[in-house]
Amino acid sequence: MADKGGINAVRTSFQIVHALREADEGMGVSELARELNLPVSTVHSHLSTLHDCEYVTKRGSKYSIGYRFLEVGGSVRNHSRLFEYARPKVDQLADEFGDKVSLCVLDHGLVAYTYIAKGEEAIETDTFTGIRLLPHSCASGKAILAHLPDKHRTDVLKRRGLSQVGPNTITDRDELLTELETIQSEGVAFDRQERLEGIRSVAAPIPREGNQPNAAISISAPISRMSDERFEREIPERVQNIAETIRIKLRYA
Repeated sequence: MADKGGINAVRTSFQIVHALREADEGMGVSELARELNLPVSTVHSHLSTLHDCEYVTKRGSKYSIGYRFLEVGGSVRNHSRLFEYARPKVDQLADEFGDKVSLCVLDHGLVAYTYIAKGEEAIETDTFTGIRLLPHSCASGKAILAHLPDKHRTDVLKRRGLSQVGPNTITDRDELLTELETIQSEGVAFDRQERLEGIRSVAAPIPREGNQPNAAISISAPISRMSDERFEREIPERVQNIAETIRIKLRYA
C-alpha cells in the first residue's frame, strides 16, 4: 500500500540521513538496512534519490552526508534579521572577553547553535554551529525557556523531557520551574557545569520579535575563567546589555 501523502517515505529518508550522520566513515547499503531494519531494496532506492539530489555522497560502496545540508541551513541563517543584527555583537563579545560566544535559537524544542565566535582564550568543547541541545541542560536553553509563554514551555518540556546530560543537570521539574522564574525576573541564566564538567556559561534571552525565533546569546568558559565577580556580575551585565541591544534592533530597525 502506498504511503498516504508520501509521509512515511520522507521519514525513512531522514532515518537514513541520521544514521549516516553518526557514521564517520560512511555506511554501505546492507549495513544501513541491518541497522534500520529495512529491506535492502528500500534503502538503496532512498540513497539513490538522496545522491541524485546531492544530499549524500558516495565513495566506493559507502555513502556519507553531503555538504548540501550545510548550504540549505546556512542560507536560512544568513537571511535572518536576527543573525544580521546579532553576528557583530557576538564577535564583539568574543573579542572583549576572549571566550566562546554563541547565538542560539529554539528549534522544535531544542536549542540550535546558529553562530559561534571564539576569543583568544576560548577552548574547544563539543558545541559547533548547527548542534542542537536539550534546553534544560544549558544556559541559553534555560534563558529561552524562561521567557516562553506557559503553554509553549510546557509543550517543550513534555516533548523533550528532563534527562540527565551532565554532572549538574537539573532533572526535577519543580526545581527547573523555580529556576526559570528566577531567570525571568533577573534576565540572565547560568550553567553551573550542568552539561559539561568544568564549563560554566552565562546567557541572556532575546525574546521573539515578529517572525524571528526565540533566541539567546551566551558566553562559555572553563571555571578557572568563570569565577566570582566575573561569573556572577561582570559577564551577566554585559551579556544582558548586548541581548537588549539586539532585541531593540529587531523591533525598530
